[in-house]
Amino acid sequence: MTDLNSIPALSEEELETLGNLLEDEADRNDSFDFFAVHGFITALLAGPVEFDVQDVWDCAFDETTSFTPANKTTVTALMVKLSKEIQAWLDSGQDFPVPTDLSLMDDDGEPPLESWAMGFMSAVLLQEEAWYASNEELIAQFLFPIMYASGLFMDEPEMADIDEDSELSDQMCANIPVSVIELYLQLNGANK
Repeated sequence: MTDLNSIPALSEEELETLGNLLEDEADRNDSFDFFAVHGFITALLAGPVEFDVQDVWDCAFDETTSFTPANKTTVTALMVKLSKEIQAWLDSGQDFPVPTDLSLMDDDGEPPLESWAMGFMSAVLLQEEAWYASNEELIAQFLFPIMYASGLFMDEPEMADIDEDSELSDQMCANIPVSVIELYLQLNGANK
């Protein structure tokens, strides 16, 4: 178990810097915002494949970004630091602290939780074979709340049923922190 006080965390200033740089890039090039990047890194670390920050660059951003070389270096360094913070939380065995409200109710457009879950599921889909190799049914069960929140599977009837019941929707979203840890334990066991 990790001591929660010893978890390496980004400072407020670092979080703001990373958030602003990612938000500006998302506005310009329709790439991942901070929440999607956080979700994507979380899934890469929770999953069965070794983490590589290059995977984030390859999936989250267009080939040509508007980052200056200095900004690209900053974003990479902060994403690596963020990955260490996420890894420490996964290792702690505590419910995972998703960095946004666990609700899809948002009047201002896409809810941050949907963005986070979409980023998470993007990483799962990138490594789908490895994710489902050990116990497909159990993995799918733990992934279900995140799949629901991502909005990527809206066409499936069971997702529409949940959408029609706001209480059930909130319950589903509230399961995400536990699901992340269960996925990590299931996919990594004592390997990490």
